[in-house]
Amino acid sequence: MISPQMRITVIACIALTSIMGCASLGIISSAEHEFELGLSFFDRGQYDEAVPYFVRATELDAHYVDAFIYLGRSHLNRARWPQAIPPLRTAYRLSPVRTQGEVLNFLIDALLGAAGSDFGQGNFRGAINYLKEGLELDADSHKLTSELVAALIAQGNELLSQGRVDDAISSFGEAIRISPFQGDAYLGLARAFFREGDLLKALDAAEKAFRIDPSNPELDLFRKGLGIRPGDLAK
Repeated sequence: MISPQMRITVIACIALTSIMGCASLGIISSAEHEFELGLSFFDRGQYDEAVPYFVRATELDAHYVDAFIYLGRSHLNRARWPQAIPPLRTAYRLSPVRTQGEVLNFLIDALLGAAGSDFGQGNFRGAINYLKEGLELDADSHKLTSELVAALIAQGNELLSQGRVDDAISSFGEAIRISPFQGDAYLGLARAFFREGDLLKALDAAEKAFRIDPSNPELDLFRKGLGIRPGDLAK
């Protein structure tokens, strides 16, 4: 037989559980309310106005996938690439496998946008980091691969202009490992080896650049700088 004291304890536990459950439901309900308000602005193309509501929904429910998705999409639609990436990363991590593909498309768009912005500002390292993150998620993306190679070549040229020859060689070499038929990468490598004083390696890289793109005007300038006759590289 349950004692009066035990009965009181059981009733108290049931009441506490009920209160906690109601509180939890209240939080979820509030998160859904905030999300719906944000969605109403999003659907009208008022992305800036939608953002605070989606933020609030994610704060109230840290596993609210749709709130993270639409927060990322709001920033994406306003070309705020770096701000779009964190919520889309979270949405991708929280999404069930069957729906990750759609979220991945948004995240890749954000990473490409951020990389393009950094590239345009001369921040090649930032662009490279974004593109490498994208390739970790989608290793077969030709767009990400080509953009990464371009960023590595641009970085190599910048490093070479700064006199950081070894770092430039590393950057050009990485571009070639990713995409072996890059005439500009081999030409950059030839310039770097020439700057380093390794004429044999410079000539070898220039020959490879010539085989890939014999009409490259930059290659002709480099050839003249080395004092090589027009037919020498074709041998």
